[in-house]
Amino acid sequence: MYHKLMTTHSPRLNDLISRLDDLGRDATLAGIAESLTTAALTAEDVAPFVRSNPAMYHRARVVQRGHYELLVMTWLPGQASEPHDHTGAVCALQVIRGAAVEGEYSVAPDGFADLEYESLVRTGQVTAGQDGGVHTVRNPSASDLLVTVHVYAPPLGEVRRYTCRPGSSVPRPRSDGPTALVVGAGFSGTMTAAHLLRCAPQLNVVLAERRGSLGEGVAYGTRDAAHLLNVPAARMSAWPDRPTDFLEWARRRDPAVHPTDFLPRQWYGDYLRDTLRSTARQSRGRLDLILGEVRRVARHPDGGWMAHFDHGPSFRADVVVLAIGHRPPSDPLRGVWAGPRDRFIPDPWRPFAVGTVPADEPVAILGSGLTAVDTVLSLCQTPRSAPITLISRKGLLPHAHATAPVTPQDLAAFVNELLGTGPSPRAAALSCGIHRRARKLIADGGDWRSVVDGLRPHTARLWQALSPSERSRFLSRLRPFWEAHRHRMAPQVADRLAELRRSGLVELVAGQVVGTQASPDNVRLDIAPRRGGPLVSRAVGWVINCTGPAPSNRPEANPVIGSLLIHGWLTRDELSLGLEVAPDGQAVGANGTAVTDLFVVGTLRKPQTWESTAVPELRLQAADVAARIANRYPADVGL
Repeated sequence: MYHKLMTTHSPRLNDLISRLDDLGRDATLAGIAESLTTAALTAEDVAPFVRSNPAMYHRARVVQRGHYELLVMTWLPGQASEPHDHTGAVCALQVIRGAAVEGEYSVAPDGFADLEYESLVRTGQVTAGQDGGVHTVRNPSASDLLVTVHVYAPPLGEVRRYTCRPGSSVPRPRSDGPTALVVGAGFSGTMTAAHLLRCAPQLNVVLAERRGSLGEGVAYGTRDAAHLLNVPAARMSAWPDRPTDFLEWARRRDPAVHPTDFLPRQWYGDYLRDTLRSTARQSRGRLDLILGEVRRVARHPDGGWMAHFDHGPSFRADVVVLAIGHRPPSDPLRGVWAGPRDRFIPDPWRPFAVGTVPADEPVAILGSGLTAVDTVLSLCQTPRSAPITLISRKGLLPHAHATAPVTPQDLAAFVNELLGTGPSPRAAALSCGIHRRARKLIADGGDWRSVVDGLRPHTARLWQALSPSERSRFLSRLRPFWEAHRHRMAPQVADRLAELRRSGLVELVAGQVVGTQASPDNVRLDIAPRRGGPLVSRAVGWVINCTGPAPSNRPEANPVIGSLLIHGWLTRDELSLGLEVAPDGQAVGANGTAVTDLFVVGTLRKPQTWESTAVPELRLQAADVAARIANRYPADVGL
């Protein structure tokens, strides 16, 4: 409980403090910036904290909490900070009086900080950044005070100061060629970089990945041999124009591989790394790899962007590709959990997370999709004596792939009939039409999978035909049923899961956890059944969250997304699936126009196409965006 606000503060300053208090320890860059903007402080509100100091700018602390501190700074004409960063802390600054100049720096290999550019921050404006990047603030006026309000979350601890290069007070000229920064090195980022090396050797390609390895992301980082691809080897080429590339690679590893085999997912991560390395060797272009997190991307006044990292120097890029994949799942029990959380595993993909669970302790898994199935397989790699309970609202498991290949139906005419020529269709009507088609096919001796797979070329069109309200209805009511049919298990995985259910080791419960009581030794779950009735209780040793990834478009989920959202270079879609993106992959800014040097590839494009997570869609996106970037920078033209 925070202490009572000082009555000497103005109402607007009190309002800002209350807003920052309410953010709690989950305070984000976007939340802090919004709090500053909404509070609309004036010079009168902060007047008690304005002090002039001829020696250096004055820092006055208004309030400090465990998760943030609020300061007012006073700058006499010409006063400036040294080049510095904010190690481990988010920083948001608002100008209350006067105008500030913010300088952005890069750090050269010799240790000196070089000024890259300066930008003016006017009265009322907010500028904000994560803990990455080196900057200065100064008062450019010859006669007026500058007053700024700063919020640091958490309170500043270590601040690293840098030495400006002697005699350097103007931005450095560009001496190198155009640079493309690709943020994220899962499938989408790795293959975008590979395509750029193929079609744009005139570019310097920088591939940045916050994890320690390339080509994996969440999907292909597993080391568990029981985790298989859910698409046959013959259909998993990373290149749109080389359909057998992955199959040929796999056969070089094991000549016995068959086109219909569902191979270990770890193999695919190895394949993507080999693909990038071999492409780089054959290209005249330059590839630089940075194993660090991009913390901020800021617009350079002369065009392009400045990229700031959690570790290492900042640098300028002419074009940026956001290939950011899935983030860890949200916590579905946040509001109902009571007691210690030692036995709650929030993310099954954290290294060694599931391996700590003993085989003789019962487990509850939240969710019943493909991630939950993978977790079951991992828990049962060694002989298991205690049961596993899968809990999901609909109680649906993924269906299995057919043991023999199924030919997709040509559904162009069917889709035209579904959509018709009238107003926007209802999601339920489309679902019923597809269901009737599949049911008739089954009655005629066919396989429903040929209908679902036949919809793949038309999914984006069906999605785009729905109004926003109908898309919302699909997400809340129909999505689980679609995904159970669309994202299927490999046949051998389905067989193993069925065996575990028959033995009684795995149980599926349709319902929602409405209460928990945890102790150091176990957790009791109260489950409200889907179709009503008395609560179902389960006493387990561990609870594992397999509810699916959180959207990567949330500022709290990704710092680079937050930095671009705050300054209007990105727009979140209204259903929180991803980002607003033009058909050619360019990001759409807050003003509704495309940002011509900022592209998006991968899951963040779900608002436009819905299907934007699987290899067939992503490999086309990567190739298309790389080609568009290459066209921006002809090989015989420098910057």
